[in-house]
Parts: sequence; C-alpha cells; structure tokens
Amino acid sequence: MPIDETLIAAVTAGDSEALEALFQKYLPLVNSIRKHYFVRLFDDDDWYQEARLCCYQSCCRFDGRRGSKFGGFFKYCFTNHVRGLVRREMAAKRKGDADNVSLEQMLVSGKLQTAAENTETNVLDTYLRHIPDLWPQLSGQQQSVWQAMLQGQTVVETMTPYQFRCARAACREKLTELMTEDCTTAEIRRMSTPPRV
Repeated sequence: MPIDETLIAAVTAGDSEALEALFQKYLPLVNSIRKHYFVRLFDDDDWYQEARLCCYQSCCRFDGRRGSKFGGFFKYCFTNHVRGLVRREMAAKRKGDADNVSLEQMLVSGKLQTAAENTETNVLDTYLRHIPDLWPQLSGQQQSVWQAMLQGQTVVETMTPYQFRCARAACREKLTELMTEDCTTAEIRRMSTPPRV
C-alpha cells in the first residue's frame, strides 16, 4: 500500500497526526496555489487552516480505485476552495455598493438635505475643512504635488515618479493626521458632554 493511501486511511479513521503528515507532504503545493490568489486579511495561519480543512475533506472524498492520484485531487479541491473564498470576499465587497446612492439621485428625490446625517458626508466635511490647514504644513515640493493631484495629474515635470509618489504619500499622511486629530478631538468632546435628558 503506497504511503499516501496509508495516510489517507488513517486520516479518515480520525488520526490527526496522519493529517498533519499528509498536509506537510503537500505544503509546497499549498504554497504554490496560494501565490496566485489574494484573500484580504488572510495571514499564513488562515491559509494553512483552510488548506488543512480542505486536505481532510479531500481525504474523506478521495477514491483511489479509479487510478487517480491524491496529489492531483487535493490540488483540484484546494484550488476550488480558494476560488470560493475569493468569490465570497468579492461578494462581500459588492454588498457595500448596494447601499451607495448618487448625489443626482438624492437631488431628484429631495433627500439631499438629510445627507448631513451620513458618515461619508461628515468625513467629506472634515476633509474639506482641513484643506486650508494642510497647505502651510507642506514643503514646496509637496505643495506642487498637491496642486498636481487636485488637477488630476499623476506626475510633475520637475521630479521623478518616485519623488512624486513619496511627496504624494507625505501629503496624504499629513492630511490623515489632521483629520485624525479632529476626529479624536470631536470624540473626546462628545464623550465629555453629558447626555441631554
């Protein structure tokens, strides 16, 4: 009896050490499949947990009497499992889009007045409020990059693309700091204000 078949039989009987041995044997296969896919917030432990689960399920479903090899079957099962994870993540991303409403639609329906209640509008207000505060904090190079960004440009003639990206990142970081300070101050203010009765 080949080694894979022995391990598969032990796994289906409930031997966790056999599952780990089989998983370690096919770990390079798992790593090669995983290079082709990205699942947000998945670290190594998450990938290996999913792979172990799939390995166990593959052992339970594998039928080697037809001449098939476990390696190919496991590769097929794990690839499909990962594709399912990616599909679920993409569906979760699209779910947020269902709640979006365009400004034109709000204008037509007359709901634009209540838009101030939306978090997005509050964030936009915070963003717009901090634009004037940001300008004096920027260096000359960062100011030219900021102007280029506002005009929709992705490069400035006087600097390399790398310098542009670095300056753009610095601008965004400074704006984020300003907005974070404002949000933190507002949060502290809200927490210190007694509730109205």
